[in-house]
Amino acid sequence: MSTQERITPRKLKGFRDYLPQQASLRKHIQDRIYQKAQQAGFLPIDTPVVEYAETLLGTGGTDTDKEVYRFEDHGERMVALRFDLTVPFARFVAENYSELVFPFKKVQIGNSWRGEKPQKGRYREFCQADLDIIGVDSLAADVEVLSCIMSNLVDLVPGSFTMALGHRIILSGLIKACLPQLVAGGENRTLIALDKLAKIGEPAVKDLILQIEGAEAQGAERLLRVLQGRNAAGHTDLNPIKELLAGTPALQEIKRLEETVGLLQQLYQKTKANVRIDLSIARGLGYYTGIVFETTIDGLDGFGSISSGGRYNGLVSRFSSQELAGVGGSIGVDRLLAALEQLGLAEDKTRRGIFIALAGEEGRSYGFQLLGELRAAGVMADIALKEGKLGNQFKFADKRQYQYVLTVGGDEVASKTVSIKDLASGQERKSVPWTEALTELAKLS
Repeated sequence: MSTQERITPRKLKGFRDYLPQQASLRKHIQDRIYQKAQQAGFLPIDTPVVEYAETLLGTGGTDTDKEVYRFEDHGERMVALRFDLTVPFARFVAENYSELVFPFKKVQIGNSWRGEKPQKGRYREFCQADLDIIGVDSLAADVEVLSCIMSNLVDLVPGSFTMALGHRIILSGLIKACLPQLVAGGENRTLIALDKLAKIGEPAVKDLILQIEGAEAQGAERLLRVLQGRNAAGHTDLNPIKELLAGTPALQEIKRLEETVGLLQQLYQKTKANVRIDLSIARGLGYYTGIVFETTIDGLDGFGSISSGGRYNGLVSRFSSQELAGVGGSIGVDRLLAALEQLGLAEDKTRRGIFIALAGEEGRSYGFQLLGELRAAGVMADIALKEGKLGNQFKFADKRQYQYVLTVGGDEVASKTVSIKDLASGQERKSVPWTEALTELAKLS
């Protein structure tokens, strides 16, 4: 191929490649979440990455709709890439209702796509691990989802982290109490503005609220003041909020939120997990109807959430006459991976496995015999794919972080032995009987 015909290798902005070590850690995170979810009774499902555009649009809000990748397929149908796993799950439940046993607990791990502005640790293609319970509206269901997510993060996050809990019904009540003159649609616009509080700060959020017809400066200031007021424990100060919402349904939701936080604190009091009530948490997606949460790694300021979600009681009714309450949350697999990279904790220098070096062609058949027996014993093992200088084979094994190198050649074939070198210590043993070596090395599995 001529230089003029050669295509420059490049990725689309907001997408990334995963080198072997990154991909391995990513897979480890996914496997850990999946295993713990199944232990807790969550059942695996999967859904297509492409849905009819009408399935997705209008569920997350106008800002999310702008980020949805959509196109006309070969059948001249308007379709779109999923922007999360929750909306397709609601469609899945409606379509497969008769096949499911409710309450239904599900785990799903997969990629989603949003055409948002790429940022550090935030990509246009990203992997999420979702845990959901659908078919029941209860405090226990909320705690079960949040507890299972926290259990995973206790294992996966190296330091302490904080799960901040808000509530859409309480927040909606506060908006109505502080900004009673908002026009139709003004409450949703206020929620979207509040969702930007951590990113752009109070003055900018106040300006956004005042652009909404019917909003008054005094009311906007009062709303922001009560949302950011804190008690001695660092929680949103609920006393002035209870006064504002006296006699409204939101008052009962405050009690439920307090009980939820109390249970989570009791369950995780001896761990590095922190739980905090923060009613300024709004979550930008439009389908939330109750408790909402965001989780951040302590000390990683400005990085953003690694896990989020909430209750969505009305989402399934978009696709069905069935009224099914739901609650769920996501662990951002790629967000967590990016956080570990930023903390300098993503590099795995652990040596593992065995590499078989070939001292000449006469060792090839014997080497493959040993390779098969090692793998049958559950040991990670590889073999040189071509003969060459042993020094170069050892350098390759060292770069690949193998734990041991077994050398086989004519002498080893004749005596049914191997030479074993520990790459970490540099110690080497020659002429070790293979039966003895296999018994020893099988313990590595």
